[in-house]
Amino acid sequence: MKVNRFLSVALAFSCAFLMFSCHKKEKIATPELTKEQKEEIRKVEVSIARYDEALSSLDLQQLPKGVETLYGQFPENLIAKDSWKNPQMMQGLKAYLQDPVIKELYKECGKQYQDMSDIQTALKNALQIYLSHFPNDSIPLFYTLIPGLDFTTPSVFGYGNDVFICLDMYLGSSYKYYAQANMPRYIAARCERKNIPTDVFSKCLCYRHLPEKTLVSLLDNMIEEGKKLYFTQTMFPDTPEQDVIGYSPEKWEWAKKYQGQVWQYFIEKQLLYAKDETVVRRMIDEAPFTRDFGNESPGRIGCFIGWQIIKSYMANNKDVTLEQLMLNPNSQEILNKSYYKPVFNK
Repeated sequence: MKVNRFLSVALAFSCAFLMFSCHKKEKIATPELTKEQKEEIRKVEVSIARYDEALSSLDLQQLPKGVETLYGQFPENLIAKDSWKNPQMMQGLKAYLQDPVIKELYKECGKQYQDMSDIQTALKNALQIYLSHFPNDSIPLFYTLIPGLDFTTPSVFGYGNDVFICLDMYLGSSYKYYAQANMPRYIAARCERKNIPTDVFSKCLCYRHLPEKTLVSLLDNMIEEGKKLYFTQTMFPDTPEQDVIGYSPEKWEWAKKYQGQVWQYFIEKQLLYAKDETVVRRMIDEAPFTRDFGNESPGRIGCFIGWQIIKSYMANNKDVTLEQLMLNPNSQEILNKSYYKPVFNK
């Protein structure tokens, strides 16, 4: 099923916004806030603008007029000024909206996401915690899209203060078109509604606070991925840790049980400072398992270990704030001060 081509067609008038992509738990301390800051945090409101619904409601016989009425309601990187005057763009949009697969995606998203109040509430609660750590930050504006099952596009991404959520990537792991579009099962397993709020933070908002740094070694990548997970865990203290990283119960138990062996393997094979892209990718990238450790292991094992290092670092350096952690570019310093020593289980 060739779906990806519809993404470029559907969003041709969007100024190519994709080029601008953005058990017992430890209690994570929050900084002291002024009375005024606390008042502002209590006022947090979350709205989700339904760009998908706006497109689906357009009259195809009067498409330019309809698109013009939407201008100003959505960011210009979704609807560019005068895009409705471009016949080629309007023709492409019409072809997209008439495609049977796209129509089915809109129908399914409309059914599953008629009400998004639960997601709004989860985001509001997380953003209140977020502002307690970053009180001078702004509340993002949220927009829902249906790109058309483009697996190369992040399911959540940002540009400026806008956050875009691709609803067609959250239709449930067993959604029929995922298999037909050859989506790997380990990816489909995470295409669940419950993952939208955490993905907003792990795939998008965390980048507001990470330093611009070229990641060279495996350790660099592990520490950065660990920061993202710790950052997300902070915003969702009641979410099971396995859901934060996206592991099944079996993969989560494996990771916890064998992290000592994994760490020893990294040391013995001198992988921490490896700069070989193939080494980094097989420890960091999405995968059904990590081939160095067999089929029962989880993928992204380097991310898991990086997360454990960050948790150990914060537990042993209680004066460090979340903001200071995120902005610290020195991976070696974080490792040294973490005193990370996982137990070797036989």
